[in-house]
Amino acid sequence: MAKTEPHTFRLTRLKLTNWRNFQSADVLLAKRAFFIGPNASGKSNLLDAIRFLRDIVKPIAGGFSTALEVRDGLRAVRCLQARRVSYVEIDVDIGNDEHPTCWSYRIRFTRFGREQFPSVEEEEIKKDGRLVLEQRRSGDTPEPFRFSQSLIQQATNQAKFRELVEFFSSIRYLHVVPQIVRDPRRALDRTEDPYGGDLLKRINETTPRTREARLRRVAEALKIAVPQFVDLKLDHDKEGRPHLKAGFKHWRPNPTYQTEEVFSDGTLRLIGFLWSLGEKDGPLLLEEPELSLHPDVVRQLPSMIARMQRLSGRQVCMTTHSDALVGADGVGLHEVHRLIPGENGTTIETAGNNPQIRTLVESGLSVGEAAMPLARPKGVEQLSLFDAVGS
Repeated sequence: MAKTEPHTFRLTRLKLTNWRNFQSADVLLAKRAFFIGPNASGKSNLLDAIRFLRDIVKPIAGGFSTALEVRDGLRAVRCLQARRVSYVEIDVDIGNDEHPTCWSYRIRFTRFGREQFPSVEEEEIKKDGRLVLEQRRSGDTPEPFRFSQSLIQQATNQAKFRELVEFFSSIRYLHVVPQIVRDPRRALDRTEDPYGGDLLKRINETTPRTREARLRRVAEALKIAVPQFVDLKLDHDKEGRPHLKAGFKHWRPNPTYQTEEVFSDGTLRLIGFLWSLGEKDGPLLLEEPELSLHPDVVRQLPSMIARMQRLSGRQVCMTTHSDALVGADGVGLHEVHRLIPGENGTTIETAGNNPQIRTLVESGLSVGEAAMPLARPKGVEQLSLFDAVGS
């Protein structure tokens, strides 16, 4: 059977039970997914559930127990509103438009009795709806410690579902922090950095032909977004560290080149965003890609994503507070998901399933104009009455 690349698949469905903010949530995902909602509604925690799947298959510093430890343990990830059940469960489908359930994966975990370590209670791996492998634990099992590992992390099992493991491994979270990108020591660090510290290393390690093609596409976008910008290339300093160099035109005949150390925050974020979009890999998870960017540039991000997806096939899931991003041309009702916090945890509503939003869009409003007002905190206008001094 021919090998399937991770970018030909996407997450088609995500179901969470007792994961952080979500007592029970179920959402269908397209190639682009925009998650909106007030602060502390669980947008970042939703992306973290997807990151958890990646962490349990990491060959180094990965696995089920480690993935929980870096999140401060089971108590930290279990929903505070959980009442009837004590377990946490993540359930996903992976596929494409023609076949949304090529693979399915479900893991349920909890702590049994007075045991000091969390255990996998149930785990299922399915291909095309047929069970490939499973494990189930009852409270009186004679070998409880073996359930401290997931089946999917065990190399002896992975030949049966290598495609699924590679898909989870290809998930990438990105939240570019410009100060980290500018740190020259990061470019030689061998570890992956979700905050952009490995951006220059990733660009440098790409084959020259592919690298130049991607940098040209990034440069075309920057010419529109960044005044006076004309060129982008990779160079190296005397110590062999890679640097991005951008050319800017001025009154002299030749452009002046500057390195990433003096790029604006918005320029660095945009470069990281566009470069990652071009990588043929699994789902890209983005936190508020609109940060540091002009609203008119933000409005172009969805179309940039769509164009790059035609080349890379990469799914993009992002959180946002931006009316400009969600209200951009081409954003569909099925792509926008509203997180609704409540006494029983946060629920997720796809915009197309809300009659009010659907009616407003049919009357001519953009999805952003129809959906974003519902995603704002209740009573937010009262903040203007806040007395910082007190009476």
